Amino acid sequence: AIKMYQTVHQFDEAIVVAESRSHPKSQEMRDEYLRHLLETRQEEKAAELKEKENDYERAIDLYLKGGLPAKAANVIKSHNMTNNSHLVERVATALASSGLHDRAGEFYEMMDQLQRALDSYLKGNAYRQAVELARRHFGSQVVSLQEQWGDYLVSSKQVDMAINHYIEANCSTKAIEAALNSRQWLKAAQLVEYLDADKRKAYFKRIAQHFEESEQLEEAEKFYKLAGSPQLAVKMYTENNQWEKAHQLAITFMTEREVAMLYISQAERMIGLGKLKEAERLFLAVKEPDLAINMYKKQRKYDSMVRLVAQYRKELLKETHLFLAQHLESEGNLREAEHHYCEAGEWLSAVNMYRSNNMWDEAIRVAKIYGGVNASKRVAYAWALALGGEAGAKLLTKLGLIDPAIDYAMESGAFDHAFELARSSLQSKLPDIHLKHALYLEDEEKYPEAEDEFINAQKPREAIDMYVHQQDWVNAMRVAETYDPSAVADVYVYEARACADQKRYARAEELFLAASKPELALTMYKEAQMWSEALELTTQHLPHKLGEVNMAYQAAQASRGTGGTKTDFLANGRMWENSKQWSNAVDAYLNARKDVLPPDELEEIWECAVRVARTECRVRYPEVVMEVTRRLRDVRRHETAAEILREAQQIEAAVDCAMDGECWDKARELAQGQGMLQERVQKAYESYLMSRNNTAGLMEMGHTDAALDVYAKNRDWEKLWAQADKSEVGQDVLAKYAAIRVKQLLSDGVNAGLDDAVVTLQTYGAPEHEEYYEMYANLTKAILGRSQEQENEVDQSETLGMLRNIFMRLTTNIRLSYGQCDPVLEQLLMACHYMNVFRTCTAEFRKSKNPDIGTLANKTAITLLRYNSVIPVDKCFYLAGMSCKEQNEVNLAFVLLNRYVDWTEAIDEGDSSGIDNSDFASASNVPFTEVLPGQHYLSDEDLREEAREWVLSVCMDDNVNQTLPDEGGAQGTIYAGLYMCDLQTCIVTGFPIAPRDELRMNKVVANKKDWNLLVSKTKKCPWTEEKESPQW
Repeated sequence: AIKMYQTVHQFDEAIVVAESRSHPKSQEMRDEYLRHLLETRQEEKAAELKEKENDYERAIDLYLKGGLPAKAANVIKSHNMTNNSHLVERVATALASSGLHDRAGEFYEMMDQLQRALDSYLKGNAYRQAVELARRHFGSQVVSLQEQWGDYLVSSKQVDMAINHYIEANCSTKAIEAALNSRQWLKAAQLVEYLDADKRKAYFKRIAQHFEESEQLEEAEKFYKLAGSPQLAVKMYTENNQWEKAHQLAITFMTEREVAMLYISQAERMIGLGKLKEAERLFLAVKEPDLAINMYKKQRKYDSMVRLVAQYRKELLKETHLFLAQHLESEGNLREAEHHYCEAGEWLSAVNMYRSNNMWDEAIRVAKIYGGVNASKRVAYAWALALGGEAGAKLLTKLGLIDPAIDYAMESGAFDHAFELARSSLQSKLPDIHLKHALYLEDEEKYPEAEDEFINAQKPREAIDMYVHQQDWVNAMRVAETYDPSAVADVYVYEARACADQKRYARAEELFLAASKPELALTMYKEAQMWSEALELTTQHLPHKLGEVNMAYQAAQASRGTGGTKTDFLANGRMWENSKQWSNAVDAYLNARKDVLPPDELEEIWECAVRVARTECRVRYPEVVMEVTRRLRDVRRHETAAEILREAQQIEAAVDCAMDGECWDKARELAQGQGMLQERVQKAYESYLMSRNNTAGLMEMGHTDAALDVYAKNRDWEKLWAQADKSEVGQDVLAKYAAIRVKQLLSDGVNAGLDDAVVTLQTYGAPEHEEYYEMYANLTKAILGRSQEQENEVDQSETLGMLRNIFMRLTTNIRLSYGQCDPVLEQLLMACHYMNVFRTCTAEFRKSKNPDIGTLANKTAITLLRYNSVIPVDKCFYLAGMSCKEQNEVNLAFVLLNRYVDWTEAIDEGDSSGIDNSDFASASNVPFTEVLPGQHYLSDEDLREEAREWVLSVCMDDNVNQTLPDEGGAQGTIYAGLYMCDLQTCIVTGFPIAPRDELRMNKVVANKKDWNLLVSKTKKCPWTEEKESPQW
């Protein structure tokens, strides 16, 4: 048996038999068989043999050697050999090398080499195992693995299976693409819903296109709208002839212009496809009938074109028919052209068309249908003219049209042909032809020829009328005398009336008399209101009418108000009253005018008008009262006018009227018992007295203030002060008029007037009310702003001291009354005070040459710099600079005069914007101002030049410090006044006072040394101006 199996090469069966029988060579046989298998490269068989022998490691080696790592792996799994890591590693590596990455991944996973396992799964596209492994050990990679799984499925054409994996990976876009590619349209739509609005549109559009292709139009519409492309849905409906849906959708989602553009483009596409009806519907849907009309015109579909024009462009229907008719005529399609001409109501054009083509029978037919028999006769006449001569006459005779032909010839102006036809066939018509010819020639302004024809027609009267119409009186008279003598008088009358129209009345009278018509001449003169000529004519030619004309003359003058006596006007008015025509009676009385009658008579007549209106014509009563009172005012009858207004219950107007006429007693009488009116009259009378400068009258009334106002207005100040003294008016009143006087003097702009203003305030008092603060500021600025030359013209020191004292009293009184004083007044007071101290010290220094006094002048001059809003800035810097220069304070003098030079240049240029304030930026007590002085302090240019040259000379001296020290370095020096500090300010110099040097006197604080120095010289307190002694 063993031999048998060996013979058929079933060695394994032979070995089984040998081993079952315990054959001594069974092991040898097995070894031999194994060797044979290995020599013949049957490693798989050899491995199976070893596996059966339970030699698993050898079996695994053989499987691996035979390139069967999977079977090797099965051996390890079947026999639980995972603890042999080396062996497992070899198998896993072999599996990976053989492309069995999923199996390799399992082995790596058994070896707890998870990353390698994951990598192997991915290499083998074993995404299920990879995802499961990631869920257990690599949670952060699950999402990306799901995306890779989906990508793999798409690449493997398993698109529908990839959708869920993309969803798991949050890859909406890929999921949607997968759904679209796998034609799962509803699934794709659901996924698109979760995208951003901007990203949805493209996908919804693709879905819509699918439903459109599958003819699911409603679904397509839905997704087109979601895609933000409703116009594509509209286009879809129009391509599928669903017009109502298309239009309903278009007007819902698109602007009118967008709808129009879409429909027009669709219509043009339809035209290209030859679908004109569909194109028309599109054009009409967007209210573009003109485009549809033009389409049919281009396509030569004229019936459709006319149909649309008639429906949408009725005003162009005639024009359209004419265009088509002319076009068809040019193409030779005369029958169609005739149709359109006639539809346009231009059948004559159709007739002319046939005539031009020598189709007379057709022309007559058209004329007869549309124009009637007379029109057809005219065409026949034209045919006869075209034939000419005898042939034409025969044609008309044949047609029985001689009489109408003659009429037509006359209407057409062809009179030669009319005469020819009449002479040959109808001579009874000749007079009528002559008359028509005459009228024709008259219209052509061929008057001699027209005259001949009128005579030929036995109508001389018409020839006369022709010349009368042309005002050709000579020819008119010639024809009348020659052919119709009865018309001569009429010619005279016509010419006379023409002369009257030209206001040639004398010639007209001659002609009327020549025509034996004096009554017409009289009518002419009466209508022209030429009463003297009318009376003369009546006396000579119509004496029986003289009384009548004279009465008419008088009545005319009265009725017009241009003449007549009082009796005429009264009679005319009473005549209307007797006939109870009350309104005419009023008008008749009102016709009386002031240039005709004297005021007394006018007053009587106009009162009649008021009487009639008041008693009989109430509707006109207000109007008549207004008019009569106006007229009475014009003739200075104000009292009468006021009385009429009182009767009309217009008391206030009556009072006004009386006051207008200066009838003050009447005004008081009318206002009696009316408190407000009485007050008005009283005030008006007072104003009247003031306007007349009647101070005596005002004083009589007890209106002292009003009388004083008159004096003030007239600048009669001596009388004002005398009257005020006499009337013992109060101090407040005196102060008020003092302020008025000051304002007048300020407005005069006279230098000396400023001193008078100060004296006035000093004498009569300064009012405390804040409305005068601006006046005080203007006065102070004017006095402190004087130039050096102006100061020399007056006693500046006395005026300045007086003004300082005025402000001293004023501020003191205000503090007593109100508890505090306005800062504006405080500033004005201190500016005047320090300027007063400066002038006092300067005068004393120049007299005594005492350097200590000179130092006081220096300090006060520097203090004045802080008041450059009141004192002109160039003056401040000049005074301070020159004072320092005199005291040999060269450094400070240079800085101050250098700034003075800058300001003089700015004044000359009229622009302060170029002033550089950097030198004084730290000088906190010297405010920077851009206010440009109105004039130079030094009007003498030589003096300004002298200061400029000194500055230039010092500028070159290196020993001179050309800048200010800082605030710390300024303390205790002449520079200290330039900087603000917390110390008390000296009332003498304005400089800060060290506590040890303080002296309190008369409610002010001063530097003891400076106070004593000044008081020892002046013997009075610099603040109170009262007698004082030094306080050692």
